[in-house]
Amino acid sequence: MSNRTNASLLTLPVELVYWILDNQSVFTIIFSMRNVCRRLNLIVDSYHRYKTLTTLDLRYRTFEIEEIQQLANTLENNTAITMLDLSSDKTGDNEFGYLANALQSNKTLKTLILRYNKIGLIRAQHLANTLENNTTLTTLDLESSDVGDEAARYLASPLQNNKTITTLKLRYNKIGDVGTRYLANALGNNIALTTLDLESNTVGDDGARYLANALQNNKTFTTLKLRYNKIGSAGARYLASGLQNNTSLTTLDLENNKIGDEGVQYLANGLQNNTTLTMLDLSGNSIGDEGGRYLGYLLRNNTALIVLRFVNNDIGAVGAQHLANGLQNNVTLTSLVLYNNNIRNEGAQHLALALQNNRTLTELDIGANRIADNVMPHLADVLLNNTLTMLDLSVNGVTDQGVQHLSEAVRNNTTLTTLDLGLNRIGPIGAQYLASALRINMTLTTLKLKRNKIGVVGAQYLADVMRNNTILTKLDLSGNEIGDQGTQHIANAIKTNTTLTTLSLESNNITDIGGEHLANALQHNITLSKIELYGNTMHSFLRCVIEDLNGRKSSHS
Repeated sequence: MSNRTNASLLTLPVELVYWILDNQSVFTIIFSMRNVCRRLNLIVDSYHRYKTLTTLDLRYRTFEIEEIQQLANTLENNTAITMLDLSSDKTGDNEFGYLANALQSNKTLKTLILRYNKIGLIRAQHLANTLENNTTLTTLDLESSDVGDEAARYLASPLQNNKTITTLKLRYNKIGDVGTRYLANALGNNIALTTLDLESNTVGDDGARYLANALQNNKTFTTLKLRYNKIGSAGARYLASGLQNNTSLTTLDLENNKIGDEGVQYLANGLQNNTTLTMLDLSGNSIGDEGGRYLGYLLRNNTALIVLRFVNNDIGAVGAQHLANGLQNNVTLTSLVLYNNNIRNEGAQHLALALQNNRTLTELDIGANRIADNVMPHLADVLLNNTLTMLDLSVNGVTDQGVQHLSEAVRNNTTLTTLDLGLNRIGPIGAQYLASALRINMTLTTLKLKRNKIGVVGAQYLADVMRNNTILTKLDLSGNEIGDQGTQHIANAIKTNTTLTTLSLESNNITDIGGEHLANALQHNITLSKIELYGNTMHSFLRCVIEDLNGRKSSHS
């Protein structure tokens, strides 16, 4: 910068410089207005936006060497920034080194996000140096950054003695058993790390063995995420062994591996006396009714497990019966997710009968299980006698007849807050039953009816009750062919409704006529902050007007 410019900066009043800064982006302030002269540095350092800048989002940028040096200087001296996001950074290895060096002495940064970068060996070495010297960083996110086994070795080495990193995210990084061994060795001695996320890598049975060994010694580790890897029954056996004596792990996510029924048996045995694991996810593991039997045995004896996720397996009616037997005496499980398990009517009935006396379970997801109306009376009894707050019956075969039973229970239920009946066969009469229940019910806040056959008449039934309902906050009517006439009924209800915040009307054959009804209604409504309208035929401009009206309310709420 010229001497003339420097001179002007030396003479400008501080208030005028602040005014100039008010009209600059954070990017401009950091990369163009620091290190111009000592006085401007002092002014920038005292400027309120710079002093209170805690989050620096620099994703998808390409930096020149001078800009990287400026950023490094900022990180060395700034005492406010706690989160830095450099995802999809296009800088070279040498430039990355400047940042890593600056972070060694930084005293405030807590979270460093480097997703979608090509870390490689050189950058991994730079990061390793940072981890050895930095004393404040708690979260490092390297998702989809081509870390691989060798780079994992560099990262693992400083973790053995690091006392601040609590969360390490390494999803989608082609880390196999070799890289997992390096990380597990570090875990064995580390006293700070609580969460390791290795989702979508290539960890196999040997990798599971290394992690299991680490679990036997580590006393602080709480969350291990291994979904979408290659762990089979042998790996499950190793993990089960590690869990027998572990007293810290609370979450184990094994979704979409290959553990099968045999692997479930090992885990069930290993968890019999475990008193700390509270969340277990075994979704997508090719588990059948035998695996259901082992899980039922686990639920009968384990006193710690709170959440069991079991999506996309095939336990069938027999496996569901085993789970039901386990639930009869279980007093700790609060959430059971059995979406898409082919349990059918018989399995659902077993679960319903078991839950009538259960006072612990609050969330039950049995969507996509080929369940029909004849089970609804049993589930209605559950709603009358149980403590459920969430019931998911989506993607089943429920018709108006089944909804009648559920609605009678919802009318008097005092705990349920979320009911999902999406992708069933509910028509206008079913909507009438639900509307009648909503006139009395005082707890249901979320009702999902996506892709049913509600139609114009059903929309009117629901709209009539929405006029005065003061409980419901979210209503999903996507894909119900309500058209402009049904939309008009909903719009009229919106004018006086004071609690609904989210309304989904996607794919409902709504044209500009229905859109105008909504736009007019929103002029009178002060609470609705989100309307979803994709998949309709109204003019894009009108849809933008409606979304803008919502956006303004949302920004002022």
